[in-house]
Amino acid sequence: MHWHLTARQSLKRALVKARHDGLKPPPQLDLVQWADTHRFLPRENSANPGRWKTSRVPVAIGPMRAVTEAGTTKISVMACTQLMKTEFLNNTALYHIHQDPASILFIQPTQKLAANFSKERFQPAVSGAPVIAALVPAPKARGSENTIEHKAFPGGAIDFVGANSPVDLASRPKRITLADEVDLYPADAGGMGDPLALGEERSSSFKSRRLNVRACSPSSEETSVIYREYLASDQRKCFVKCPHCETEQVLYWSRETIQWDKDENGNHLPHTARYYCTGCGTGWSEAERKKAIAAIAQESHAGWKQTKPFVCCGKTHRPLEWSDSENWDERGRSHCPDCGKQSPYDGHAGFQVSKLYSSRQSLPDVVREYLVSYNRPTLYRKFVNTALAEVVKEAKFSMSAEALEERVENYSAEALPAGVRLLVAGADTQDDRLEMTVIGYGNDEEQWVIEHIVLDGDTSRKRVWDDFDDALRRTYTTEDGRALRIRAAAIDSQGHRAAIVYAFCAKRKYRRIYATKGMSNRSGARQIWPKTPSRTKNSGQHLYIVGVDTAKDLISAQLKNKPDVDGAPSPNTIHFPAEGLSADYFSQLTAEHAIAKDVGGRKVRLWELKKEGARNEALDCMVYASAARHSLPNRLRSKSNIAKPAGRKPSGELVRHVRKPPKTGGHNRFRSRFK
Repeated sequence: MHWHLTARQSLKRALVKARHDGLKPPPQLDLVQWADTHRFLPRENSANPGRWKTSRVPVAIGPMRAVTEAGTTKISVMACTQLMKTEFLNNTALYHIHQDPASILFIQPTQKLAANFSKERFQPAVSGAPVIAALVPAPKARGSENTIEHKAFPGGAIDFVGANSPVDLASRPKRITLADEVDLYPADAGGMGDPLALGEERSSSFKSRRLNVRACSPSSEETSVIYREYLASDQRKCFVKCPHCETEQVLYWSRETIQWDKDENGNHLPHTARYYCTGCGTGWSEAERKKAIAAIAQESHAGWKQTKPFVCCGKTHRPLEWSDSENWDERGRSHCPDCGKQSPYDGHAGFQVSKLYSSRQSLPDVVREYLVSYNRPTLYRKFVNTALAEVVKEAKFSMSAEALEERVENYSAEALPAGVRLLVAGADTQDDRLEMTVIGYGNDEEQWVIEHIVLDGDTSRKRVWDDFDDALRRTYTTEDGRALRIRAAAIDSQGHRAAIVYAFCAKRKYRRIYATKGMSNRSGARQIWPKTPSRTKNSGQHLYIVGVDTAKDLISAQLKNKPDVDGAPSPNTIHFPAEGLSADYFSQLTAEHAIAKDVGGRKVRLWELKKEGARNEALDCMVYASAARHSLPNRLRSKSNIAKPAGRKPSGELVRHVRKPPKTGGHNRFRSRFK
């Protein structure tokens, strides 16, 4: 009998405990704790599949903790590629689905990219986290009303939308907004203004409970949205301790901090690269660099400290100039050195991180990326933006027509320079003529304008197009006896002759003769040559959208490079012939300039005519010739595959410098170097 009562009491206690445990809310974890507990990386999207470990990417700790940081309502992450951005956004979404259910808006540059991201990146992340998979039925699950772009869960829903879709951006309220690749958003969403502001406006009614997260690699200083937002934040930077002297420092790229050897022939040896401490000047081995990065996980602030200048006690304080870490507290918040008062914080946390903080990518790999890109404007810009997470100050195109005309050289279309390895053409279509520029390309994108042809005649008639076809078929001969023909041509289809251009190109697509249409950066930054063609509405013909502003930025940078006076190879330089160009050719080539224009509430870099009504066909033809070059897969590289940066000593010895940390952010250093 006594045994029976004891068993009954034990069962009752067990039932009460089970009920109590069932009613208990889940433990409140921060994002780092939650991800380390619940996330698994799918094999198809990760080089390290399996259980998530934030310690593999220590610099991610700061941004992830900010998601649940008291008083933080905005987070801007200006980061390099292939380090933390995508999974940071995924983690934030998954965390709120499980721990803090809310309505979530996930914004990608276009609706197509939004759908692809949901299918290829987010859904595998859901499937890889059992606690999330139980809450978010797959679109194909029985009884599920979820779709690729809309997923409901208890307490909320997540919608994947494109920044080019103003209707989706401006509909129902959302407490959480996650904005990916914001620098690729169009400047104006269907006439309704800045798509980032439009999307985030949906969270305004939630006041202090809202969270707006943005993540992107930066672009140009004038137009980068993520750079603008980072400057508006508290500008946190990650400080790492030197393994030798324990000086805390922000890792940045310069000739003093990153150095490597050269052999006796002056060839670079990237595998010898080391990072040099700004305090004691000692070079870190790769193992020491990674160990120093890993050590930030043990710091209470995970290495991240506020660096935004602030005013207190009648002075302007600039934390990047501080040498005393006592002016930051254990959370990395800055305090006035005079009165000890905390600097103002409006809830906007900003983070900047480059590949120098990567524990998965080696410093020699970053150096190799730099060496390949040096003296190649497009690749160097990409290196600064996506490897160093720095903005680029765009070159101001102020070259005069007279200055370019003085650079003409003694070659002609009858005998091409020996350096020319392939030919392309770009053509502009007018009602009464066709204009075409033929350009020769050599190693390292060295270019020679071969000739600019004007074919007069009514372009609605067959004759002028036959003449144009003959010009495209011409065989040119180099001075060393090689025969070359045009490998690709891009023809502008805008204007009254679009249908004729489509038909002409369709019959010659096997010769890489392409119908193109130029588009500015008003609708978002565009590549010079698209990955895939568009289709014309009526005929269904292939049409290639050319990023004309991007092409003009590249051409302006190349025009600033002067040919070597001794005739040595000049990478990314444009040469001009002494014969075959019209009297106003150089005036047409310099007829436009770049301006930062306000479009939909944000700055966009656009090229416009300096003088209304000026002719610019020579520039347009060069733009389309550049597009034709980008359509080709050929890589023309010199035997000394790696460029030699100017200013380095030719010996194999390292010159070791000791310097103080810079007074301003890294973007200022690169602005001066890119000029």
